[in-house]
Amino acid sequence: MSRVFLITGANRGIGFAILRSLSQQAPEHTYILGVRSLPSGDEARQKVKEECPLAHLEGVELDITSDDSIRRAADVIKHRYGRLDCLVNNAGIGLNPKPDQSDFRAIYNQVFDTNVTSIALTTNLFLPLLSQSNGPRVINVSSARGSVAMQTNAKLPPTASIPYTVSKTALNITTLEMAKLNPEVMFHVVSPGHCKTAFNGYRGKKDPLDGAKNRGDVRMTVGAAFCT
Repeated sequence: MSRVFLITGANRGIGFAILRSLSQQAPEHTYILGVRSLPSGDEARQKVKEECPLAHLEGVELDITSDDSIRRAADVIKHRYGRLDCLVNNAGIGLNPKPDQSDFRAIYNQVFDTNVTSIALTTNLFLPLLSQSNGPRVINVSSARGSVAMQTNAKLPPTASIPYTVSKTALNITTLEMAKLNPEVMFHVVSPGHCKTAFNGYRGKKDPLDGAKNRGDVRMTVGAAFCT
């Protein structure tokens, strides 16, 4: 059965790699690119189409920090497909305050708004469409940095962004609590690893596609659960 996926921030970085990986493995499904700019989404779709001519790709304008934008995107998908089978919450940011701390509060609030509040709201507003699926799933792209256990026990170097790291910890807990409130939906938290993307100035050690394949295998996404 063909399934309908929505991937936020799918036009670059990990989101684009997830899109490529899923399109290569299961082109029979429909993949919707949630992007802030439709032209950038069109460019990403064209690149994937060149690799996977059979892939069914659509674009929808979606800014997860805008309540109205989320609602409009949900309405578009409702009218086009009537349901959503899998929501991949990939969009996120990582910022640091200025050395003089003049924007400290603003930076923390912005990172938390994008990486936690916006993801929680996006999920809630798409739950009605997910409820129309016979196997609804929500996949939140997090980071090993957000794991308290790994931070305590593993030998990890200092983080490049404390706001980003603690926001991912909050996202992990948010996911667990949302799973309790919505037992009919399968929730997952995944970590693609330290990949080379614009997000980190291409300082990562892994190719984004490897990270997407590591945690974005479509057989897991539409079948067995996978968590970190």
